Order: sequence, then C-alpha cells, then structure tokens
Amino acid sequence: MSEESPERRGPVLENRLPAEGINSSREHPLKEFAWLMVASGVTLLVLMALASWGARWLAPKLPFSVEVALAQRLFDQRVQPQHAARTAALQRVADQVVARMSLPEGMAVVLTYSDSPLVNAYATVGGRIQVFNGLLQELHSEEALAALLAHEIAHVKHRHVASSLGRGLAIALLLSAVSTDAGAAAAESALGNAAGFTMLGYSREQEAQADDEALQAVVALHGHAGGLIELFTRLGQAEKSVGPKLEALNTHPLTEARLAAVQAHARERGWAISGGSTPLPDAFKKVGK
Repeated sequence: MSEESPERRGPVLENRLPAEGINSSREHPLKEFAWLMVASGVTLLVLMALASWGARWLAPKLPFSVEVALAQRLFDQRVQPQHAARTAALQRVADQVVARMSLPEGMAVVLTYSDSPLVNAYATVGGRIQVFNGLLQELHSEEALAALLAHEIAHVKHRHVASSLGRGLAIALLLSAVSTDAGAAAAESALGNAAGFTMLGYSREQEAQADDEALQAVVALHGHAGGLIELFTRLGQAEKSVGPKLEALNTHPLTEARLAAVQAHARERGWAISGGSTPLPDAFKKVGK
C-alpha cells in the first residue's frame, strides 16, 4: 500500500503544555490573603448585624411562656426562709403595681430579694425581678419602691429583656461558626446575664418607655408622681455616697434629663408631682445596712 500524503491525513493534533504562569495571580500571595481576610471580616460583621436586628425583632414575638420555661431551668425556685417576709412584701407591692399596668394575658412577675449591699434591682427572663438590700436602704417610702418595681415591670411588659437575650444568643451562634471558643463564651455571657447577673444594654428608647410606664402606674396607684421623683432623686444622691456599689446607674443610666422628662410629662398631663408618703413595709425595717 502506498503511504498517504500529509495533505490527505488532515490536521495533526498536539497536546501542548499550557503557557507558563497561566494559573498564577499577578498579586502577591500575602496581599491576596489580606484581601480575603478583610472580605471575610466584613461579611461576618454584616451577618452579625443582621442577626442582632433579627433577634431584637423576633424575641419579643415569642410567647412569654418560652421565657418562663427558660427561667424555670435557670433559677432556683426556692425562697430562703430568712428572706421569706421580705420577698412576700416585695411581691405584695409588685402585685399592686401590676394591677395598674395592663400586662398581656399570661404574663406575671415574680419578685426575689437579695441581701447584697449592691444598690440595684433588675428584671430578667420570665418576669423575674430581683431587688437588692443596698437599694432598699436608699428608699424611704413605699411609693418610691412601687416606682422602682413599676420601671422593672415595664421592661418585662415590653419584652426588653427578651430582646437583649435574643440578641446575645444570635451573635453567639454566629461566632460559633468562626470560633467555637468565642461562640461558647458569648453564649455563656448571654445566659449568665439571664440567669441572674445584671442586664446591660437597654436603649434610651427602652428606658424612656419604662420611665413613662412607671409614671402612669404610680399615678394610677397613688394619685401623684412623687414616688418616681423620689426614686430618681435618691439614686442621684446615692451615686455620691455609695460609689461603686451603685450598680443601678450602670444598668439604668440616670440623667437629669430623664428626671426632667418625667416631671414634664406629669405636668403636661395635669398630674401632681408630689403627695402623701407611706413608710416602707415593716419587713424591711430590720434590714441592716
């Protein structure tokens, strides 16, 4: 057989090597890594912001029973015998306040007493409100105590605590995707606050809402705003005398503007600024300083 000419064989296919450096970037590897880290960081911040917003939106919409169930797992339900009388006295005043605040159906508050010298009181999940002996020593009347409890109950009513807790846990979940240790620490912090430590981070709007709710409650209960005025005035004075023990101003920053706003709102509505005063319940008379 004769050999075919090159023209009749058709084109010759060759497996040529790709051009050198075709898959290599002109950027320095460290520069590329830096850009990758920046992009990852920005993405994480955006996701955290979205989670924070989402948690603040969703948490107040959850049934209050979810909070109650969590509280039952976190808190010791027992009242210490030596605190029984004081706890009962706090609950009695709180119940009087609640009757004027139109809480949603199924929502209730449970008062607890601490003999700690800290000047503080705070609300936490499930309608739990703790009042410290140090703060009780700064109050002179049941009207001021009612105002204090009304403010904390307002935080419960408007689910401010749920918003704060939900934000912390949502961010903890995101952090866990990046670092297990960081996520665990954030979750422990969020749950620790809920379990009994001071709740931080109420917004100015939330504090203003709680102040106004408290104002309406004390006027409905006592016929005047004197209790709330006394509470703010006493806390302002205590700031100078007890110093670092005044935890209340860390959790609920007290400013002259807030006091002035309460007075102005009372006057605008034609409510009395002052009135009669009732001593604190007998259960607190023997509480040592």
